[in-house]
Amino acid sequence: MKIKEEDLERELKIALSGKDSQRGCSERIGMGLSKFKKLLRRARIHGVDAVLHSNMPGSYTDEFRLTVVNSVISGSLTQGMAGARYNLDESTIRSWVKKYQEGGEELLLEAGRGRRGMGRKKKPKLEDYEPGSIEYLRLENELLKRENLLLKKALPLVQEKIRNRSRAKSGTSSSEN
Repeated sequence: MKIKEEDLERELKIALSGKDSQRGCSERIGMGLSKFKKLLRRARIHGVDAVLHSNMPGSYTDEFRLTVVNSVISGSLTQGMAGARYNLDESTIRSWVKKYQEGGEELLLEAGRGRRGMGRKKKPKLEDYEPGSIEYLRLENELLKRENLLLKKALPLVQEKIRNRSRAKSGTSSSEN
């Protein structure tokens, strides 16, 4: 079950104000107590907004981005201070401010995020195909070839390790005599 941002915000504010226990707040939103305590600790340091938007690249709300950018552009916060308050990397803030200065709100809030055309293709898995099908057999063959190549590369390393152990054993036994 995904926790709604509004519910988390409400419960963090209740816990911060001391109106209810951490356990009560975490139970109301269906979150484990230890996770809620971690978020609460972060909220005490950086503020509730920082907790709600931290570590979620690409899912920052338009309102949040504008708030951060406006606080930097207006001069009320430096990029470093905004990074600390909202728990964002300074490079993210720098990028947002640059976009805003180049194209205003429109460019800042543009839907396209990240590098274009740089997405990785999903690697096929054997489970994706019907056993016995030609695609299944081709993929299985490719995987076995890769495994075989890896083992061929590892064999000399294993042999060298075995030789070194046998030398070490023979060296200690001859020194004991």
